[in-house]
Amino acid sequence: MAAEASRSLIDGVPGESVSVLDRGFAYGDGVFRTVRVDAGRPWLWSDHMSTLLRDCTRLGIPVADGLPTTLRAELDALAGAASGVLKVVVTRGSGPRGDRPPAAPSPRRVLIFHPGSPSAPEPVARSVRLCTVRMPSLPELAGVKHLNRLPQVLARAEWSGPLPHEGLLRDAEGALICGTMSNVFIRNGQHVLTPLLDRCGVAGVVRGRILDASLPTFARMGLKVSEARLGVSDLQAAHEAWLTNAVIALWPIASLEDEHGRPLASWDDAPGSAARSLIADLRALRETA
Repeated sequence: MAAEASRSLIDGVPGESVSVLDRGFAYGDGVFRTVRVDAGRPWLWSDHMSTLLRDCTRLGIPVADGLPTTLRAELDALAGAASGVLKVVVTRGSGPRGDRPPAAPSPRRVLIFHPGSPSAPEPVARSVRLCTVRMPSLPELAGVKHLNRLPQVLARAEWSGPLPHEGLLRDAEGALICGTMSNVFIRNGQHVLTPLLDRCGVAGVVRGRILDASLPTFARMGLKVSEARLGVSDLQAAHEAWLTNAVIALWPIASLEDEHGRPLASWDDAPGSAARSLIADLRALRETA
């Protein structure tokens, strides 16, 4: 059976094309979110909307009052009761030639819904590799999920095929930042750590949920969570490690290799105890959304 075609809305109107003068197309001047949708229910919707508004503020893109309500209505129109993945894009809108943003922009919103079954948050151990491409340092955009994705695109082009499952990016100083599509966590004893994203990287919503330590795992296991400047050696020494994003939820890491495919570390017992517990927490959160 052929996969169902994606469908989209541009400023609330069905369509697949934006103006060539749109600043998102011309300059990457915009932000986006990727939302898991299960039977018409968007997972972590309020988290996505708060970070979308935060990122628009960081870029100085004005948004209309009630934008989250408008986007939810448009999602319902696109998805109905279907499952899939929704991409929400907000750009600064169209403007004249040149880098300078227009004084009075008219932001554009685009919703693209890809029907299908999103990845299940299952405790299947995954393989990761280090990427040669480094994330450029730009503190003004650190944490923002903006439309400039070339570092991730170039990093993902470093290997073909589905394996390894993900690539890890570092900054120019060698600090671990994130995956091409994910955030990274490690556990050492009672301490759960994730890379500090004050210079570059994207702060995902599942990362945020883990960082606020409100999931039952933290009280049940007595774990403490924080951000830290982490290197590859910290990952190699970890008791366990995992990846997160808003579609996969959580992937335990079973093995790490360098840029040339040489093994650097392995976790034969993956998923570890914290990853298993967090997977259950995230599954329960998804089922009650």
